Amino acid sequence: MKIALKDISHSVAEQPILANINVTVGSGECLLITGRSGSGKSVLFNIICDITRAQQGHVLIDDVQIATMTALQYARFRRDLGVIFQVSALISNLTLEENLLLPLNRHHSRLSSDEKRQKVWEICQQFGLTQYLDKRTDRLSSGLASLAGLSRALIMEPKALIWDAPMAQVDRAWCQHELELLKHLKEKGTTLVLCSNRQELITSLADHQVHLGFVDELTLGSEHAAQAQKCQ
Repeated sequence: MKIALKDISHSVAEQPILANINVTVGSGECLLITGRSGSGKSVLFNIICDITRAQQGHVLIDDVQIATMTALQYARFRRDLGVIFQVSALISNLTLEENLLLPLNRHHSRLSSDEKRQKVWEICQQFGLTQYLDKRTDRLSSGLASLAGLSRALIMEPKALIWDAPMAQVDRAWCQHELELLKHLKEKGTTLVLCSNRQELITSLADHQVHLGFVDELTLGSEHAAQAQKCQ
């Protein structure tokens, strides 16, 4: 999946947050979005995921503007996009298994109930979560909830994965596991968009980097609140 940001600008409460962002990331590539707290990383994350529409500019998926997609194109976009929020965004009054079945029920209606549960078991086995399948997600620790959010995002085998704050709520061993997973996904051709300042992601994964700054801190004559660069 190719994701392109064209002339993205956005304000929150009349405060400019993003200005003239242009960057493209293709299949098997990683875009890293960096910047200080409050610089707009989560805002840009929401725009790419189409949770928020940019006030100016466009997001294109495989050369098609999200805003002009047909219902079928948009459904395919949602199906092929894995999203991991900084807070897991699991439905708290459902069990882990019920949470993981939701995207399968929505997008894989032709699978039998047993086939769906098998896919849930397999993804949970990958992340050591099988013993928590019947637990409500509001009873999971923050680390387990983070892994559950990762499992939900990957259960559909997405063409693109967008992750806000990867490796943020797990221990060092799981950080390394997540890093290896991201490398594996990239090798498979998955498009990665990561919002993080972690140096190991910058050095080992990033093909493109957008560094966000504060619009009101721009130097005289500068046109951009973000610097987009291709990583060497």
